[in-house]
This record gives sequence, C-alpha cells and structure tokens, in this order.
Amino acid sequence: MKKIVNLFIIITVIAMTLYTFYSYIYLSPGTTVSPQQKIEYAQHSFSIAVHAGFGALALFAGMFQLMKRVREKFPASNIILRKVYYFSVLISAVTGLYVATYAQGGLVNKIGFFTLDVIWILSIIQSVIADKKDDMSAFRIWIVRNYALTFASVTLRLWLVFIWNIYGFEHSHFSEVYQTLGFLCWVPNLVFIEWFYLNKAKLLQR
Repeated sequence: MKKIVNLFIIITVIAMTLYTFYSYIYLSPGTTVSPQQKIEYAQHSFSIAVHAGFGALALFAGMFQLMKRVREKFPASNIILRKVYYFSVLISAVTGLYVATYAQGGLVNKIGFFTLDVIWILSIIQSVIADKKDDMSAFRIWIVRNYALTFASVTLRLWLVFIWNIYGFEHSHFSEVYQTLGFLCWVPNLVFIEWFYLNKAKLLQR
C-alpha cells in the first residue's frame, strides 16, 4: 500500500510540476482554465503566477522529505531542499490568501481556499519549529501534514478532470460542484494522512 501511494505521489507531482511551469511559461494566462476564469487570470495574472509557481516548486521539493532513502543517502541535499520547501510554501500560501479572495465558485470556495492557506502557513511554522529544535518525531508529523496540504494542488486538478468529464464546462452542475472544491481539494488529504499514516506513527511513539 505504501509503495503504491509513493508511486502515485511521484508520478502526479512530476506531472503537476511540468504542467504548471509549461502553462505559465509557454502558454498565455488563462489558456488552461474555464472561460469563466479567464477574466480573473487577466486581472490578477501576477499573483496567480507567483502562487502557482512557488506552489509547484514546493510540491516538487517537498516530495523528497517523504523519501527516507533519499534523506539518508543525500543529507546535505535534503537540507537544501527542505529550506527551498519552507520558502516556497510560505510564498505560495501568503499569496494564496490574496488569490482566495477572488476565487471562482462563490463564498464557500473562497472560505475553503483561504482556510487551506491559513492552515498551510501554521503547519509549516510548526514544521520549522520542530526542525530547529531537532525534534525529528514532531517534524515528521508536521511536515507530512503540511505536504498533504501542498498536495491539494494535485487533488484539485484531479477533481476538475472528474467534473469536466462528467458535466463539462458549460453545464450548470459544473458550477454547483465547483463551489465545493475549496474544501474537497484538501480536507480528504488531511483525513487520509491522519487516519492511515500519522495515527500509526503516533502509536509507534507511545
């Protein structure tokens, strides 16, 4: 089960990272989003690009914090990637607070994305504190929680693909379902991590 989850993370993270940088470097803003979102992209292209770019960097750099073999084999590189992850999360989360204020889907979506960014910031602060104290047990717990929130960028796209295939862009149900993505993209991630991973880790510490 763990190997399957790790393989899924690696494949989706690499795909998402390449997709993000391709979209923002080679394509015009709003090319890959729905027609309704193109207006927002045109008005807030810089903040969205910063949020998405550093989010993709965090997604890629943070992946290695979950790989025990990589951490043990390349400790110096792991420390550098960890600092890159901290910085990228903070930049993406802070700009995300602003991006959330004009998110599509109404008030519920805005609250969902805003809450995600607040918890994202708080959990990375806890990760840094544990790291500075050299409390690796607490660090592992907080960094996994934080990465589950970082991974929301992947689950958001997976939900979008599912909705597009079921309803299509123009269908009224698309807008109805889209209103829930502000929570759907990250709440299941935390539930899964707490139940299947961190609960076991906490039991081992007792």
